Amino acid sequence: MSVGIMSAMDIEMELYLDRCEIQRSVQRAGLTVHEAAWGGHDLVLVKAGVGKVNAALCTQLLIDAFEATAVLCTGSAGALVPSLDIGDIVVGTDCVQHDLVVNFMGLPRGQVPFTHHRFFETDPMLRRYALEASLPEHNIVEGRILTGDRFVEDDRHRRQIQEDLHGHCVEMEGAAVGQVCTVNEVPYLVVRAISDRADGTSDIDFESFLQDAARSSSQIVLQMLDALSPGFASSATP
Repeated sequence: MSVGIMSAMDIEMELYLDRCEIQRSVQRAGLTVHEAAWGGHDLVLVKAGVGKVNAALCTQLLIDAFEATAVLCTGSAGALVPSLDIGDIVVGTDCVQHDLVVNFMGLPRGQVPFTHHRFFETDPMLRRYALEASLPEHNIVEGRILTGDRFVEDDRHRRQIQEDLHGHCVEMEGAAVGQVCTVNEVPYLVVRAISDRADGTSDIDFESFLQDAARSSSQIVLQMLDALSPGFASSATP
């Protein structure tokens, strides 16, 4: 059994590669996958790339080829509520696709047509341990994570998706990970650190604070693994 840890960008994954014991690295489906260890856990670390397709491809690869029994998605996000500051952590309660809109069928935003899927709930045990982690100078909260293949950077779009879905933050991979894990009955969790406010200042904030956000999210995940017993994923609830 192994725990898959994935992020979208190098700057987010490098912090895990620097701290974990890397045992071997292999190429699969255009991705560099690192088998590693941390605190008695067997890990599979991979930079998936940006967006829902990359995230879904990577998640299925972790499950099929590397027998991941839990998947953790980490990295940065844009804040959707004023109480969140740069570097604060959102531990996802569930994830939903804010850019999946099929109005002519009368479906609510985020509903996957011809399925019952809309909100993809994260694993309660993983969520609990992440919320118990400590991050000096930053808050750790739980909340809904909105996912889409569009970088949210204007107030009009921000207000629209927030009115429909009531999220805490917005990013580009989490709900894709959630859908793949849900249909495969594999527990998952998304941990996001705030790098911008998903408004007109996003192009400035994102680059300036990405390193701090990446550091925050990786610290939470590694603390969570420290608190979990090896083999926890076999008893986690999908």
